[in-house]
Amino acid sequence: MNDKVNELQTKYLAKNNYFAVSTSGTVYRRDTWESYGFCGNFVRWRDIVSDADRKQWLKQAENFINQLDKPEDWQRPHRFCLARYARLILEDDNFREDLVYNKDIDDEYIYRYTIISQLKETALIKKLNLLSDEEKKQLFILRDWERKAYACEDVFYSVNCREIFYDLLYDKEVVKKDYEKYMKELESFEKEYKLF
Repeated sequence: MNDKVNELQTKYLAKNNYFAVSTSGTVYRRDTWESYGFCGNFVRWRDIVSDADRKQWLKQAENFINQLDKPEDWQRPHRFCLARYARLILEDDNFREDLVYNKDIDDEYIYRYTIISQLKETALIKKLNLLSDEEKKQLFILRDWERKAYACEDVFYSVNCREIFYDLLYDKEVVKKDYEKYMKELESFEKEYKLF
């Protein structure tokens, strides 16, 4: 996780208080480092050869993120839980790939990764259950920006993890109506999304 965050913090074309644009054209939130979408009219950074092209692209990236408004759930505790869970899934995916393709992995590495992963998940469950009732309800709202960035892997996981979050909550009655409404909304959204 820290490597990814450090990479995102240092390899960007433009940034403001809320967003950063990476050299791949992905726009990230600066509070959780989740994907927020893509910078329009993106040209691969490595395909830009002249300094004039680079300056123009940097200006376009800066103009793009300056047009974006502050996210409504900026620095909210529920957003951190969603982002952390999505990051855990991505880390587990990378670990599985390592197991398949890297034959030099030893038992100690596997054991260490498994223990650390379980500790992170336990800490997340604790933070999730310590959220206020209002923050728990916020978990079950599908935001417009999430709809737009649904193609991004981390956003996809954070949108679809809410069912698991509901199961992990100790006090489900507080959010039961919100959860049921969210699941209907998600089902409707996924039907629309598959049409495109």
